[in-house]
Amino acid sequence: MPTSEHKYSIEELLSALLRDQGIHEGHWALNVEFSATGASVKPHDAAARTLPGLIVSMNSATLRRADGAAAGTIDAAVVNPRKSAASAKSSRGRRAASTTLQ
Repeated sequence: MPTSEHKYSIEELLSALLRDQGIHEGHWALNVEFSATGASVKPHDAAARTLPGLIVSMNSATLRRADGAAAGTIDAAVVNPRKSAASAKSSRGRRAASTTLQ
């Protein structure tokens, strides 16, 4: 049954991004850029009060190559290994079956 929410750990997100970008080697980390702005906010439980607040927004996420196996990095060779030459050749040699009725 489909759900309306999918939650990913940082490791799962990094793995998916490495596969999406076709990266097969090196250690990689996720760099997230935030910006913060001060604001006056009204608490939901006391609408008559105004308090100093902070608004934080996420601007971007970047895959960043890391030196060695530092904490928080993922090895692309483990999560997205290259396909072996033998399996790539065997899949290229097969003819696609016709999907039309004849």
